[in-house]
Order: sequence, then structure tokens, then C-alpha cells
Amino acid sequence: MEMAMLNRFLEEVKTLPRMFYNTVENFGERPALKYKVDDNYVTLDYNGFADIVEKIGSGLLNLGLAKGDRVCLMAPTTPQWAWADFGIQLSGGITVTVYPTLSAQETAFIVNHSEARFLFAGNENIADRLVSAWADMPSLEKIIVLKTGYDSADERLIGLDKLREMGKTLLAAEPGRLRRQWESLSGADPSSIIYTSGTTGDLKGSLLSQENMIGALGRSLKHMALSGYAASYNDVAFSLLPLAHIWERNNSYLAMISVGACIGFAEKPTTLLQDIQAIKPTWVLLVPRLWERIYSGFKAAFCSSGDGQQLFEWAVKVGEQVLNHRTGPTGSIDLTADPTIGMDEKLKADFLRADAMVYSQLRQLLGGRLKIPYSGGGVLPSDLHRNYLLLNFPLLNGWGLTETAAGISHGSLNATKIGWLSRMVPGVEAKLDDDGEILVRGIGIIREYYKNDSETADAFTSDGWFRTGDIGEFDEEGFLRIIDRKKSIIVLDTGKNVAPAKIEAQFGNSPFVDQVVVVGNDRKYIAALIVPSFDFILYMLKEKGYHYDESQLVYADINGMNTCVKVGADVIQNPMVKDLIAKEVKRINEYLEEHEKIKQYAILPRKFTEESGELTPTLKIKNRIVFKNFHEEIKSLYA
Repeated sequence: MEMAMLNRFLEEVKTLPRMFYNTVENFGERPALKYKVDDNYVTLDYNGFADIVEKIGSGLLNLGLAKGDRVCLMAPTTPQWAWADFGIQLSGGITVTVYPTLSAQETAFIVNHSEARFLFAGNENIADRLVSAWADMPSLEKIIVLKTGYDSADERLIGLDKLREMGKTLLAAEPGRLRRQWESLSGADPSSIIYTSGTTGDLKGSLLSQENMIGALGRSLKHMALSGYAASYNDVAFSLLPLAHIWERNNSYLAMISVGACIGFAEKPTTLLQDIQAIKPTWVLLVPRLWERIYSGFKAAFCSSGDGQQLFEWAVKVGEQVLNHRTGPTGSIDLTADPTIGMDEKLKADFLRADAMVYSQLRQLLGGRLKIPYSGGGVLPSDLHRNYLLLNFPLLNGWGLTETAAGISHGSLNATKIGWLSRMVPGVEAKLDDDGEILVRGIGIIREYYKNDSETADAFTSDGWFRTGDIGEFDEEGFLRIIDRKKSIIVLDTGKNVAPAKIEAQFGNSPFVDQVVVVGNDRKYIAALIVPSFDFILYMLKEKGYHYDESQLVYADINGMNTCVKVGADVIQNPMVKDLIAKEVKRINEYLEEHEKIKQYAILPRKFTEESGELTPTLKIKNRIVFKNFHEEIKSLYA
């Protein structure tokens, strides 16, 4: 979308339904959704997309949905997710996104807190899981299973076919009702509630208005245009990440719909490469972990023979020379410029040969048409970013939050810096607080957490800046770099959020564990550093007749008690101690979601102490110091 048209779009379009119909009116016969049916990809155009969502929206009205009612959407990333989402939006409802992998217990919390009347379930398994917890969700009236041919003897469950039939009936009886419903929406009306982990482990709902969603969409499209790439109806996005996550929903799915482009849905994560080659996208968002797997797989395949390895290593060396040639004095790289401009003849010849023989193979692996490949949902390691750029692959990175309606600092095609993000997107301001925390305000940023005054008060400064919880720095050109997380929320490299406090609190009543520090930022799983309750452990060892080196024991006065603060390696390596801790971890994991479970841990031989700088005077653990002091132990947990 060109800048003039984009500015007009933002002036006239204030809600997602208006955006949707703007696209349907202008691109009705263009492909909207591409997805697999019976092992073959089919395409649905925007007219067909509108027909489906109008019946779903009208079906919701027929069920009694009123403007502003909350509707949960708990489904994997499929076209059915899109149908349900826009059905909710057209009917004047509020989409409450729920990860399909959440337990019945956490889903019940979201349903109850949002007071949702209806819930879309992506399949029968999700529906069955929730039926068992229905008694705990008093506001829930119906579960709608997003499967054709689904039927149930339970009146509380209905299938997609029945809902569409109900919608068809209402459209015939009251043909203007649905349109009047969505036309009554204003930019100030709520559009979505997205729940994420709070600092205590409790879920909190980011309340995003219609203007938040449209504004966030517009600022990103503006940024892309200013960066050298204007999204258009010729684009095709590859959709794999959860649409329950704001990043995939806003910066891919809604971005494509706003310009009349096509969204191609992956069948499943394990068929990523086959699907991406079939869809041939121009636009893709993936988390760092997936980019790492793709690079490692490509390199391994290329280097499987001696000749291939030699060719790959030569191409990387050429890439290093080319990258140095393209890098400006401030470290910025223009990925839109012809890399051969200004090259000497030998380097140009080597580059063209390396591109033909190696670099182009990576592009073909990913469909051959990618223009906008983004990494997000976690920190993109500088080395991985550099590895892609060395192969003439324009990988970009981005940063944002649910509360900011996705990305507010995207990598720029015409100004990319390894290890850095970008300047802030148009309409968003940022500054650093005294402790280095990034504060932001502007277009697309929430004003409150849903029904949560305490979290809202904590999240904003007195003059209205939102506290991101991330520590950052800006360079002389205004490029942002994230250097730490102030808030305790861990973000795995899959993009999943984990609250350490929730995990650590589970150990509160354990007689065997004294201190726990949970780790996992930008890693693929949760791990932990565990300090046993040494006094109790030593007592048990003595009772069971185990001998240990008492000369290795160190005691200190803690809260007026002579307490063991350090033991020898023989204690923590004792089979009984290892078995006790293993059983405790197993017990704790039973209370956690899959992505929260502790997959690896290290048993430490000493307590965290104030003297070592690891505790505050109030005995709170200073994670950054612990991470530094036990760097090698943490490293071994991910070896």
C-alpha cells in the first residue's frame, strides 16, 4: 500500500470490520486464504471469505450475542480461526484469544474473568477437554466446534455447520442486522482481549480497542513502506505461529487482509518446509528457534559431502567480504540496494557465483519469493542474524509486546544493524527511565488491563508512559537494542511467556528445596537452579547412614539460626539427594503447563547469600547476579 493511500486508509478506517469490507469491496475476487483440504491446497477468495464470516457472525447474533459480549477463540492456526475471528468482530463481539494448548484450568480462568458467553473450539479434543470443566465456567453458554460435519447430543455444543445455518436463517429474516451491528462500532470500542502471564503468574488481559488494532496495523505498514517495501495485494504470507499471539495476528494475518493479500496456512509445524515451498510466500514471521533450525538444517544438508562443505565454507567467506562491503560507517546495511555496486570485479564475480551455487538454494528452500522474513517473539541472536545476512538472505528482527499490539521496533530493509532493532515505528515514542527501562507511548498501546486496576496502575507512569519491563539502549541514530528484561517474565524462544514466580511458588512448601531460580529467556525450555534445604538433607543422610565430608560444610547465622549454607560435592551427588530432588521436580511439574515444566536442573552446593551479592537486604534473589555467578551451570543445562 503506497503512503498516500495508506494515510487515507488510516483517516477513514477505524474498525476491523470496516477494514475487512474495504478489502472485500476492492479485492473481492483476489485470493484471501490458502489452505489444505484432503492433502491438496485450495484457495478461498475474499468474497467467499466474507460469505462464511457473515453467516458465522449472524449465527452468533441468532444465539443472542450482544454488542460487547466476549467470545473466546481457542483453536490452532487455521482458516477456521480467521472465520471465527471476523465472525466475532462483525457481530460486535470481543475476540478473547486462547492458546489451544492451555489446560482446562487456565482456560476456565480466562472464560470466567472475561465472562465469555461463547467459545469457539478448534476441534473435538479441545471441546472435550473443556466439557469436563464446564461446571467451573458459569458464564459459558455454548461451545462451537469449528469442524464441518460435527454434531453432538449435548445441547451446549454445536458444530460449524449448525452455526452457519443459524446465520443463514437470520440473514434471510433480518438482512440488514449484521451490517447495522458492525457499523455501530467506533474506534473506541473494544476489539480483543489477549491474556498473558502477570508478574505473579496470574493471567492478565490486555484490552485492545478497535483503534488500537487499526492503529498498530497502520504504523507497521507505514514503517515497512518507509523501509523500502510497500505491502500490497501481490503479497502472500505464510502463517504458522499461533494466531492467539498478537504478533502473528497483527503483523501478518491482519496486515495481509488490510491490503487484499493472501494468507497461506501451514498444515503443521513438522511440514514447515514442504508447506512453505507449496505456498511460496513473500512474507513470513518465525521465532528465532525455527530460524536456527532452518539454518542448521540447510548447512548440514549442504555440508553432507566434502565438496559441499568446501563450497559452503567458501561461500561464507565470500559473504563476509560482501557484508563488510555493504556495511556503512554506523553499522547499517541497506538490504534494498544492489550489493554489487562499488565492488571490485573479483569480489563481484565471486559473489554472483556464490549466490547462484549456495545462497539461492536457501531462498529456494523457503519458497523462492521471500521479501520480508521476520524473526520475533524472542531475541534474535546476533550470530544467527549475521549467518543469514552472510548468505544474502534479508532476515529482519522485531520487538513488541501484547500491550503494544505487536511490533513497535521492526528491522528495516534499508537500514538493518546486526544486534539492533530499528528506530521506533511511526506514531510511537520511546525513552529510557532512570534504571534503563524502556517506556513507550503512542498509537496502538493499551490504556488498561481488563478488570485489573492494580496491574494497570503498575504498568504506567504518572504521566502516561507504558512500562515495557525491558531494559534497553539507543544508539546515536535512534536504533533500539534490548539488553535485559527488568520484569521477571521469561520469554522462551518459541514466543511462549512463563512467569517464574508461579513455578518458584510451587516449591514453597517443599521440605527438601530452599531456593530456586528459574531460567529460560530465549531458550527452548525452562530449567532451574535448585538449592536444597541443607540442614534437613544432612539430617536425612545421617539418619539413613550415609557418610559425608563434614569438613566441607560451611555454616552462617541466618535470621538468628546457625544454618548450613554450603556443602561438599559428595552431598549433592548422593543418590538419595538426587532422587529426592528429582521427585520434587516431577511433583511440581504436574501443576504446570507443558511450556512451564522444568526440563533440566542443576543442584547447587551453596545457598544464594547477601554476602555474595545474590540477595537483597530483604532476602530477595537478584537474578542477574545469580545468572552471572552460575553462568557455567546454566550453560550446561542447555548443552
